[in-house]
Amino acid sequence: MGLFDKQDEKSELKLQLADLTVKLADVREQVGELTQRLSKLDNDISAYKAKGEEYAAYAKKALAAGSQEDAKVFLGEKYKYDKKAEDLAPQREQVFDTRHKAVELHDKMVDEINEAKTRLSMLEARNAAADAKIAASKSVGSTQFESSLSELEAQAELNAAMADAQKYVNGE
Repeated sequence: MGLFDKQDEKSELKLQLADLTVKLADVREQVGELTQRLSKLDNDISAYKAKGEEYAAYAKKALAAGSQEDAKVFLGEKYKYDKKAEDLAPQREQVFDTRHKAVELHDKMVDEINEAKTRLSMLEARNAAADAKIAASKSVGSTQFESSLSELEAQAELNAAMADAQKYVNGE
């Protein structure tokens, strides 16, 4: 892998990290909103159930007092509140499932960000080591470095010429 390829990979990793970070912020916001909705639904369900239990207690007291008509009215109210709590249960389950999936996505994105940061650190360390090696070879034997560089350039020119010749032979 050449130096330019390493720089491209480094730039690509930085862009990937930035993109993931922005998406992670969106997912975190979504998790927060879903948590609030879940909490509100739980509170509403609890309130409806408590109100239903309150009317059940009133119905028992009415029966104890011998008033079946009042007991029926109170049981009717209890039924309304129990029905409201029951009607919210599927919505609560859906919000719970959506929040669970969002949390899983959040965790996966955090893992991807950490992995990209690790790859970026490794790449930067390799580049630093390569830069140090180049600097050392330049200072120790710059003629040797220049001759190696000239050989590499000559080899690259030869490879390009061979590729052009092959294209000519193939009629391209």
